[in-house]
Amino acid sequence: MEECPSCALEVERNIDVCPYCGYEFPRQAKSRLLMAWVMALLLIWPLFELIKLIL
Repeated sequence: MEECPSCALEVERNIDVCPYCGYEFPRQAKSRLLMAWVMALLLIWPLFELIKLIL
Protein backbone atom coordinates (compact mmCIF):
# COMPACT_ATOMS: atom_id res chain seq x y z
CA MET A 1 0.00 0.00 0.00
CA GLU A 2 1.07 3.56 -0.62
CA GLU A 3 -0.39 6.96 0.09
CA CYS A 4 -1.84 9.03 -2.72
CA PRO A 5 -0.09 12.43 -2.67
CA SER A 6 -3.25 14.14 -3.88
CA CYS A 7 -5.96 12.82 -1.55
CA ALA A 8 -3.79 11.10 1.15
CA LEU A 9 -5.77 7.86 1.04
CA GLU A 10 -4.09 4.46 1.07
CA VAL A 11 -4.20 2.73 -2.32
CA GLU A 12 -2.64 -0.41 -3.78
CA ARG A 13 1.00 0.08 -4.80
CA ASN A 14 0.60 -1.47 -8.26
CA ILE A 15 -2.14 0.81 -9.63
CA ASP A 16 -1.44 3.64 -12.08
CA VAL A 17 -4.35 5.93 -11.18
CA CYS A 18 -5.91 6.64 -7.77
CA PRO A 19 -9.49 5.30 -7.83
CA TYR A 20 -10.65 8.07 -5.49
CA CYS A 21 -9.24 11.29 -6.95
CA GLY A 22 -7.81 10.22 -10.33
CA TYR A 23 -4.19 11.13 -9.51
CA GLU A 24 -1.81 9.46 -11.99
CA PHE A 25 1.17 7.90 -10.22
CA PRO A 26 4.45 8.49 -12.07
CA ARG A 27 6.17 5.19 -12.83
CA GLN A 28 9.78 4.67 -13.78
CA ALA A 29 10.40 2.62 -16.86
CA LYS A 30 12.22 -0.68 -16.29
CA SER A 31 14.70 0.19 -19.03
CA ARG A 32 15.64 3.38 -17.16
CA LEU A 33 16.19 1.42 -13.96
CA LEU A 34 18.36 -1.11 -15.80
CA MET A 35 20.41 1.69 -17.35
CA ALA A 36 20.96 3.24 -13.91
CA TRP A 37 22.38 -0.07 -12.61
CA VAL A 38 24.64 -0.43 -15.65
CA MET A 39 25.97 3.10 -15.21
CA ALA A 40 26.57 2.51 -11.49
CA LEU A 41 28.55 -0.66 -12.25
CA LEU A 42 30.61 1.13 -14.90
CA LEU A 43 31.46 3.87 -12.42
CA ILE A 44 32.41 1.43 -9.63
CA TRP A 45 34.42 -0.97 -11.81
CA PRO A 46 37.58 1.23 -12.01
CA LEU A 47 37.59 1.47 -8.22
CA PHE A 48 37.77 -2.33 -7.96
CA GLU A 49 40.57 -2.43 -10.53
CA LEU A 50 42.51 0.15 -8.52
CA ILE A 51 42.08 -1.88 -5.35
CA LYS A 52 43.36 -5.00 -7.15
CA LEU A 53 46.50 -3.10 -8.21
CA ILE A 54 47.18 -1.91 -4.67
CA LEU A 55 46.77 -5.36 -3.15
